[in-house]
Order: sequence, then structure tokens, then C-alpha cells
Amino acid sequence: MTMLRLPHWLATGMVFQQGAPLKISGETDPYSVVTLEVVKDPTDGRHVSKLDTDYGVILSLETRTRDSGKFTFELPSYRASSDAYTLIIHASVVSVTIKDLRCGDLWLTMGSEPLCGPIRKTGSPRTPLKEAPMKLVRFFQPPVFSRNQNCLCDHNQLSSWIFVRDSQRLAGVSAAAFSMAYHLADQLHYPIGVIDLTAKDVPTYAWLSRNSVESSEAIGEVLKTANLYYSQDEYQAFCNQRDKSADKKDDDSDTAHIENKDTGHELVMHRDADCPLTVSEVKEGQTYEQESSDEPIDLRSISEEKTHVVSSTNTSAGMMILNELEHKVKPEEVILTKYPEFLNDVPDSQLLCGSYELFMCMLHDMNIRGIVLAPDAKDVVLRGKYSKIISLLLSDLSTVFGPRKIVDKQMVPSMILLAISPDKIDPEQPMSYLEFNEELSVIRRKTPMPIGILSNHDMLLPEKSANFRVGKRLASIALGLHFTPKMPTSCPECIGVEIVANKIMLTFDNTMDGLKLSENESVLHGFSICGEDRVYMPAKAKLLHGIRAMVWNESIKEPYGVMYAYMPVPHLANFKNRSGLPVLPFRFDREPCTYHPDLSFASCDRLEFTGKKFWDTPFEKLPVFQTVKGKCLLTLDTLNKTEGASSVKINYETENSLVAFGPVLSYASLFAPYDLKAYSRIKVDVFNPDQSEKTLQIEGFIGSESIEKSLKWQTLSLERKSEDSMVFEELTFEFFDMQKSGVLFVDNIRFE
Repeated sequence: MTMLRLPHWLATGMVFQQGAPLKISGETDPYSVVTLEVVKDPTDGRHVSKLDTDYGVILSLETRTRDSGKFTFELPSYRASSDAYTLIIHASVVSVTIKDLRCGDLWLTMGSEPLCGPIRKTGSPRTPLKEAPMKLVRFFQPPVFSRNQNCLCDHNQLSSWIFVRDSQRLAGVSAAAFSMAYHLADQLHYPIGVIDLTAKDVPTYAWLSRNSVESSEAIGEVLKTANLYYSQDEYQAFCNQRDKSADKKDDDSDTAHIENKDTGHELVMHRDADCPLTVSEVKEGQTYEQESSDEPIDLRSISEEKTHVVSSTNTSAGMMILNELEHKVKPEEVILTKYPEFLNDVPDSQLLCGSYELFMCMLHDMNIRGIVLAPDAKDVVLRGKYSKIISLLLSDLSTVFGPRKIVDKQMVPSMILLAISPDKIDPEQPMSYLEFNEELSVIRRKTPMPIGILSNHDMLLPEKSANFRVGKRLASIALGLHFTPKMPTSCPECIGVEIVANKIMLTFDNTMDGLKLSENESVLHGFSICGEDRVYMPAKAKLLHGIRAMVWNESIKEPYGVMYAYMPVPHLANFKNRSGLPVLPFRFDREPCTYHPDLSFASCDRLEFTGKKFWDTPFEKLPVFQTVKGKCLLTLDTLNKTEGASSVKINYETENSLVAFGPVLSYASLFAPYDLKAYSRIKVDVFNPDQSEKTLQIEGFIGSESIEKSLKWQTLSLERKSEDSMVFEELTFEFFDMQKSGVLFVDNIRFE
């Protein structure tokens, strides 16, 4: 019976890349004639003249297979359109018709969160989706059976691509990939396809080929140091053992009983993972057992070297029994190589080379427009070497995907990298993910291909529709990389630093129509600067003409360095471009310095912030301040303030003439205790509308400060008691007031 095998991706509803030849390989009977017809039909159903060469049968090809039965066709490049293509392949008596193919742009999405969240776990977007672009998007999720499976399958096993109307299968598609495809189709008005390879907890090294890993000694050493490496032999030994374990479920025992013909006694062979071979002879109720060494035993080497199990009665008989064992036990059933224990616990797709060997074999010869990669939190251990990982990954992908020939610069595939989110922070090494994200910027600048970076550090709250927002941002970057210079090619990044007197002027790329603050924000936050002492302090910042930022701190006369949002959880980051892409966190240099802790409370501009109470809880809105003594009603006043967006107005009732409040520093995302040894004093601005006598004292600081009975803002300053007193887990402002109730305004808390 004639068989016809075709690539998994060559199925109904496929989207193929415009502007690049399409290579179709297959397999059928040897010495067969194989023909291919390409039929093009307009999707609007209009009548087409037979003389119109743009429609109908637009291409016919024929080839003859050799003894291998393999054949290859190459279709010319076509322009993107919503017209439908049909492929008809004949091989002897077999004919396969593949309908509803479209020519457009094809994207590859791979990696972990936030890309891997499926539609079924995502809430609806805020705005209704349009019908027209919904009809233009399609998705392919390759089936997975085993590693390095055949890239071809029987023609009757081809599974169609996923359409929007196929709601059951669509529910498993990445929500971010869907949103990206939808917004691209909405702007470009032609088909967009996505190869969806996203999966949770899959690190980048899982997408590398074995050849790439073995070719790089540096990467091999890093992986071995991180206990991530295993050899091909070790993996094969693991598979053999796993198969044997599955077989054992059907057996009551894994012990072989063989009769010693010379003695009439029974020889018992035991086998397990840690002790590959144990032989014992049962004699009149007495058991003699040879202890297995740490090294696995090869039966063939034993017989060749004349090494044998010593029997208590007859040595030659033991040799004869081992010879019988060799015939009864297949050599491959004996564990010849030990394997790393982590192979037992980690899913195949998350192992080194695992995802590459599971998926890539089925995707050969596909042409793509670009790649979207979301590194996993496990990739952070590879910081410093991740640029080499990406280099190897791109090399591997170039052997799988096309186009093979680039005739137009616009057809060079691009890559969009997603920065690691603060949600994936390692509490033991909170700055490690920031260092990793810095390396992504290096990759973007040094890799000779279009690369964009998307950071989502401003999307901390767990919104169900967040993945749709991620997809929209990805589409914005994709449009900028390939189609229009008016769109950003990446998140804005600082590219210029100029020091003018005591001010630092910053320049950014990808500003497009300009930079702006987040919604409902009026003051630019998140900047810090330092002097030559390398001690960073919170800084004021101002947006200049929508394209630059000016940063300063009045106490630093000669600024030396600057950073933005470079802290474990950037609570105050509110800087973005007008396309909605956040400015990437950065630091001026990598010299040793003292970073200040999170002082988001100090500006007195907000009563809530986004943080984590505990590391095992999600981000949520948390109160900035708490009442320690008395009763306090805290509100924001946007009119009566010294600087920033507002001050904190405190309506209070005293308890024994005292009222106390302070910032909550116990949240996990604030990383208390605060180490402020670099500072010697605290200052706070207060306004006393009651004009009654009041005093302020702060634990850990010397003495107290009197608050004048006047309608003006006053700056109170307290010296620290000692250097150790500047390491604290709580900060309490205690006011003394002889009145039972009163009002105070507090603003601009700062350390100097």
C-alpha cells in the first residue's frame, strides 16, 4: 500500500511566511512520481476568469523519488494576502489535499512566563475584539510523543492549525501570543500565524541542541557547576531504567532464579538501581551473597577477564552459572552507567536539550518573521553567560527555521526578549534578576539582528487580563522592528548621561512621540544618584520636553552616578514612552556602591503601594503607613505640600498625649531590616495648622524637635544615636500633644 508522509506543520489552516520560498519535504514509496499543485482562490468568493494567472492553478511541480522514497518541492515566495491557497499532492494512488493555507507572517513564541499563560486562565481584555482580525490569526502547537521523533507523519495524521472558531483548542493557546497576533493582524490586515511553544518553567538551555552544548566548553562548565548537565549516555541509562521501572509494575519480583547444575543448588540474581547485580547461591537454607561494588558490573567483561563469583563449593560451577545468566539476562537490562538524580524529578521539556529534542524535529523548513522568547527564572543562574546561551540558541534555530537566503533586509528574522519580572525574584539573591536583565540589554546592542526587549516590571498586580496587555506590547515592538519607524523597537533605554553642575541629564532611545508618566501620576519617581562616596540617595527628577530627564539631589553637589528603578521591587517606577512601554531599569556603572533600601514611603505621595506581604503570596495593594499609638486618619492633600504630588494629612486622637505612626516595613518585598548606616540624620517637613505646642521624637535618633506654633512648613532634623541605630526593622514618628486631638501634615521624609 502506498504511503505518503508529510511534515506535521503542513496541515489545513497553515500560515506560511511571505517573501520567502517554502520548502516541502516528504516521503513515499521508492521510485514513485510525486506531483504538487498550488491553487489560489479569492476569499471574497468573487468569480475569477480562467485567463487570470493570479488565481486557479498557479503552480505545478513534479519529481521522482529514489530508493529512499524522499522528495522535496520548493515553492516560490508569495506576497501576503488573505486569499486562500490549496496544496494538492499526488503520490501513486495517494492524493492529499491541504486546504485554506494563508500567506502572511509567522512568529515563533517560546519560553516561560508571562508567555505561557493559556487563554482559558486569562480574563477577557478590556476592549471588545474586532471580528476582522480574529479571522486572520492561526496557531500551531506541535504534538509531542518522544524525543527526536520523526519530523514527518502519515498524511492522515495531520492535525489542522488552530482557528479562532475552534474554541476548545484555542483555550490552550498562549494568551500573550494570541493578543500579539490579534494586534498585528489588526494593524497589517493580513494573516498572522504563531507557532506556540510556550510552557511553564522551561528554561532557555532546554532549547539548545546537544551539539551546541558539547561545542562550547564554557557553557558546559557553567551547566555542570549549576548541576544542570547530563551526557547523552547518562540520559540513555536513565531512559532504560525508567522503562524497566515501568515493566516492574507488571512483575511481582525482579529476581532471577537459576539452578546450579553441578550442585543442585539455586542461584539467585537480584537487580536494582543502586546495586546493578547481586548473585547469591541458596544451599540447604544457607545463602552466600557477593557484595556488589560501587562500579556497575558488565557481565561480558566479567567472563572475558575470567573474573567470577566465588561459590562456597565449586568455583568452576560459578563460572558456568554466570555463563547461563549471560544468556538469560539481556546486556541492555543491566545498568552500565549511572545518571544524575535530578533526571528523576525534572520534566523532560525542562531538562537540558529537552525541549529542543521534543519539538524542533517537527518544525524543520518553516520560515518565520521573528522569535519571541521569555527566559525562565531558572536562567538567572546563567547570568554572565546568557549572551553565549542566546548565541547558541540562534545558531540552533537557524538550522531549523528559514529563510535560508535573505534577499531583502526587511526579511531578517527578529527577536523579542522578555525581561525577568520582579515576581520571579530570589529572596536570597534579590539583585540577581536585575543583573540578568542587564545582560539582555548587552545582547540587544551586540547581536547583529533586530532585537527588542520588553520589560513588565510595571505590571506587578496579578490581573487576569495582564497577558493580553503583554501581547499588545509585543505587537507594538514587532511593528517597530519590521514595519514602521514610528513605533518603538524596544522598551526605552538610557543611552546618554550628561552631568551639568549638580544635575544629571539623561537621554533615552525609543522615545517615539515622547516620554510620559504613568496614568494618574504627576511626579517622576524611581531615580537615585550618588556622589564620589558611591552612596546612592533618592533623587528628584523632571521630564524635559518629553524626551529627556533631569535628575538631582540638593545634598549632592557633584553627582557621580545615577540609576532608575534598580532595586529588587521597583514600587515607584512610573516612567514610560507614549506607546505604553516602560523605561528599562538601569544603573550608571557596575562599580561597588551602597544602594539605599526601598524608601517609597518617604515622598508621602501615596497611601498604598504594590508589594508582597510574604514571598509565597501574590503582589497586592498594601498600606504604606500604620498607626502605632492613638487613632489616626491618614489622607493625601495635593494642595498643602512642600514638594511632590501631595503630603500626608493626619487627623489624630492622642493616647496619653501621644500619637505615633510610621511606614510599614515588615512586608517581604521591602527587605527589612533597613541598613542606613551611610546616613547620619533624618529630616521631615511638618505643617501645624492647630498652632498648638507639639514635639516630635523618633526611636533611634537623639532627643526631640519642637514644632512651632505657626502656619508654615517647618523642617525638623534629628541626629542618629549611633551607627547601629541606623539598622532598623521599623520606623516610628511619635508626636507629643497636650490636646486630645489635632491635625498635622507630613511631607518629604529624607535621610542625609
